[in-house]
Amino acid sequence: MEYMERLDRMRRAMEAERIDALVVRLPENVLLLSGFWPMIGASVLVFPREGRPVCAIPHCYEYEASLALWEAEPAYYRYGVLDAPDQGSAIRDILSRTARGKGWKRVGYEADFETVAPPWNSGEAQVPAARTREIYRAAFDGSELVDISSLLQVQRRRKTAYEIAKVRIASEISCIGLEAFERLVDVGASGVELAAGVEREIMARGTGYQGAFRVRAYAQVAVGPDESAVGYRPNEVSTLRRLERGDVALLELGVVADGYWADRTRVRVAGEPTQEQLKVFDTVLRSQRAGAAAIRPGVSGAEVDEAARSIIRDAGYAAFFPHITGHGLGFAYHESLPKLAPGETHPLEEGMVISVEPGVYFKPCGGFRIEDDVLVTQNGSETFGPFRNSLT
Repeated sequence: MEYMERLDRMRRAMEAERIDALVVRLPENVLLLSGFWPMIGASVLVFPREGRPVCAIPHCYEYEASLALWEAEPAYYRYGVLDAPDQGSAIRDILSRTARGKGWKRVGYEADFETVAPPWNSGEAQVPAARTREIYRAAFDGSELVDISSLLQVQRRRKTAYEIAKVRIASEISCIGLEAFERLVDVGASGVELAAGVEREIMARGTGYQGAFRVRAYAQVAVGPDESAVGYRPNEVSTLRRLERGDVALLELGVVADGYWADRTRVRVAGEPTQEQLKVFDTVLRSQRAGAAAIRPGVSGAEVDEAARSIIRDAGYAAFFPHITGHGLGFAYHESLPKLAPGETHPLEEGMVISVEPGVYFKPCGGFRIEDDVLVTQNGSETFGPFRNSLT
């Protein structure tokens, strides 16, 4: 089956680390090993090196879980109703039953994820904390609890064919938002209106695309020279400021489809751009294309970064490109591995998915960034969800 590549990889990694079982609660890692993207973060997966996984899931999400779970056996517990037991006790009991008689010596868990991807309900997510660790200690009494955060991060950096197909769908859905942004940018539009328009189009038209069941967008639009000139920040702030003639609008867009993420950026000018804006846009576009073209197995993140950065430096804008050229993505909006940055020596590998996003930011010209998601292929690279670049 198409998902077995991921499960086999993880079990080989567990064997190398002498881990008998994993217990994961973060939605991104439950998705990684079960196919199910939890709704609120209240699902816990036990993934043994040998035997069938078990996933503790609130009973009210049985339908969604039934559509997505691969080989994990669901163990539903009452949740969100008057007769529901204490949640922690219910999860502990399921984990205890799962571990009983197994003789597991080492159980891995997520002890060191400081940045997490949200579940479907991003407005109020549950995350592992002190009580979760207490539950694990009680459920896996006699086993050594081992932090496997690094193991998970390393395993996630190279995607399987199944995961690549899912990220490609998310990137293709993001094009719906890029198209809406292109259409909506005009004199008088505010950043809030632009962000809302992009998110609406993605939710309304992206849901159902290529079978995508749950689709959500996180659009942020900075407008004008003051807002967009600090557009190098990881997140923009959309405000009520309205575009004036000649102003830049900078879209930062995250899209999640069934737990798999895309990350895109486009820039537009309301009205006629200045000659300086045209020059900066052309520089950033050539830089972005050079970075994507440099991607292939075996090259380092620093080499790709330099391919993009050198074009901006040669154009005289080096001081205005303050961030890295790209980062990993797929199970999260931003993943720590791989990285396209100065000094990054780790070689790229087939199956990695990376953003390529050089930018130039200064007043009064404004902030300019172009971002696409790129797959490292056997002989080069593939850009997911190709979409045109036009300043007006």
